[in-house]
Amino acid sequence: MQKLLQLMRHDQSAEKQPGQFDKDRELTPTGVKEALQIGAFIERKKILPDVIFTSKATRAVMTCGLLSDAIKFDTEKIFEDDELYNASVRTFYEFIGNIDDMYSNVLCIGHNPVISYLAEYLTRAEIGDMTTGGLVIIRFTVSEWKQITQGSGEFIEYVEPKMLMND
Repeated sequence: MQKLLQLMRHDQSAEKQPGQFDKDRELTPTGVKEALQIGAFIERKKILPDVIFTSKATRAVMTCGLLSDAIKFDTEKIFEDDELYNASVRTFYEFIGNIDDMYSNVLCIGHNPVISYLAEYLTRAEIGDMTTGGLVIIRFTVSEWKQITQGSGEFIEYVEPKMLMND
């Protein structure tokens, strides 16, 4: 049995304004375009997720909304989770281990540096600092999400919006 995990960093967001909470930052016009590009990539690669989990930060929720519109995703299978906003690698890892096993393809939208660190922790691949809108695809040969361990993921692909500009 296999599980596919797609880890995505939210798309480009505006700088924090005076008096604004970081969590309330919105996407820039470039960020909107990036989200649609990644959505088109997911559809073209035929790696449509069974479920999407996103941080509750505005920029992550907006990324999720645009991407899900691009792939015509059922919004009832999108879950916002406060825990993913300021999650540590350990918290995010535990979150993944608790995903319902009925899902075999999961997309999680989060924030740097944790999303990059988590991708490297799960694959032992050198991914570096994921750009906004960056997407890492990881395959696991497990039947349950809780069986995932450090380095047990097979790094499949890393894509970022600028790589898709001519698509």
